[in-house]
Amino acid sequence: MPRAVWVAAMVWVATGVAIPAVSRAQPAPLEPVGPPPPSSTIPVEPLPPSAPTSTPVNPTRIPDRPPPLLGAPVSVPTGGATRPPAQPAPSPPPVAAGFRDPPAEKPPQRAAVMGAPSGATLSGGSAAPAAPVSASVVDSAISRTAYNPSTVDPVNEFLHKRSDLPARDKPVGTDGIDFAKHSSAGKFGDWGDKLEGIIGTQPGGWFRSDMFGGFISPVTNPFLAEDPRSLTEVRPIFIYQKIPDSQRDFQGGSVSFFGTQARLAITDRWSFVINKLGGIYLNPGGSSALGDETGFAELWLGPKFTFYRAEETGSLVAGGLQFQIPVGSQNTFQDTGSLSLVPYITYGQNFFRDFQYGSFNSILSTGYAFSTTKARSDYYWLSAHLDFDVLNAHRFYPLAELNWFLYTTNGNTTPIGSEGRDLINFGAQTKGTGLLTGALGGRFKISECAQLGGAFEIPLAGKRDLFRYRFTVDFILRY
Repeated sequence: MPRAVWVAAMVWVATGVAIPAVSRAQPAPLEPVGPPPPSSTIPVEPLPPSAPTSTPVNPTRIPDRPPPLLGAPVSVPTGGATRPPAQPAPSPPPVAAGFRDPPAEKPPQRAAVMGAPSGATLSGGSAAPAAPVSASVVDSAISRTAYNPSTVDPVNEFLHKRSDLPARDKPVGTDGIDFAKHSSAGKFGDWGDKLEGIIGTQPGGWFRSDMFGGFISPVTNPFLAEDPRSLTEVRPIFIYQKIPDSQRDFQGGSVSFFGTQARLAITDRWSFVINKLGGIYLNPGGSSALGDETGFAELWLGPKFTFYRAEETGSLVAGGLQFQIPVGSQNTFQDTGSLSLVPYITYGQNFFRDFQYGSFNSILSTGYAFSTTKARSDYYWLSAHLDFDVLNAHRFYPLAELNWFLYTTNGNTTPIGSEGRDLINFGAQTKGTGLLTGALGGRFKISECAQLGGAFEIPLAGKRDLFRYRFTVDFILRY
């Protein structure tokens, strides 16, 4: 047989055996995964008519894609019901020859958990309530309000994120908000908290008084016995003091003060105090060589700092420096010397705050007045205050107070043997003498902003000088 006939027979046999084997080895068809590729996808060459058609071919699929390792993909149900697994088609249609454009790209489909949306839901009732709305309409409506990174201003985004704080980190204001604390801590971090602990804050607003517990201010020795709280107030005061008939210069009569005090709370730690501002009235006895005189009193003022404040224990400690400036009238002995400096400390404590019938408050103040020259008398003073807050109602406070003055140096201004305690500094010869007085009284709070106080004071021990007894009345207008 010729060689050409043998070659043709061998080619025909090989072709008939290889093609069925390849068809049996080809895997099951795969469903497309993901969106179709763009129109520039490599075209698939059509199969010849004689090729087997047992396996459908997707014209948009790249022929060189490897078969999946985990088998055919399982379709995800798009509704609320469970879809049975897809069954392979028994005889897929043959693929038409030629090229086809890929289908238009569709938005991703979304499952409706609560059922198909109705027209009334999206269009405000313009459509029939039972008319379903396609998912494409819902997706297009959502896409108009979706976050688009390309249109976000980075500056606005940064500012927005700064204010996106958890509720527990947000500052709380007058209805629970502590602006001063968070503003200082926000600016300086831990240093803000430390600075706040040193200089204090103003929780209720600028210049408001520190309404610490149920404390009240002392009544007697008002120009020296200082309340340890930081307060903003105006306090008119009237003092009437009877002079003993045995006093050789005045021979009875009286001395009175009418004026006011003023305090300004800068923070709950720092405050400024005008301790004494007003006038003096001297009314000697009928047989005295001195006549009635009225004039301006000395001006006493200075700063005060509350350096310890513990609400859990009901404790307060403050210190200050008072300047006694003799700028008053000469005829009422209010111009002695040039200046006295009075450093002082005052301590307040609450007791038995859980006692059902009321609690006790005490204030202990002490200081020393020394003259910058030898014209004025120097003295040490101590005042003790105790009050009872009846039924813890913060309304009525019976009180008892003690005041002690001890003169340590002689002045060289007036050659008399008596001193005037907190009303007059004669600059007299009284070194080593002192006077202890006691007072009973009370304070009534009309409100925290308006309070009335009064006490009657008598000498207990020591040289009486100009002091036989004293009435003190004040009225506090507090902010």
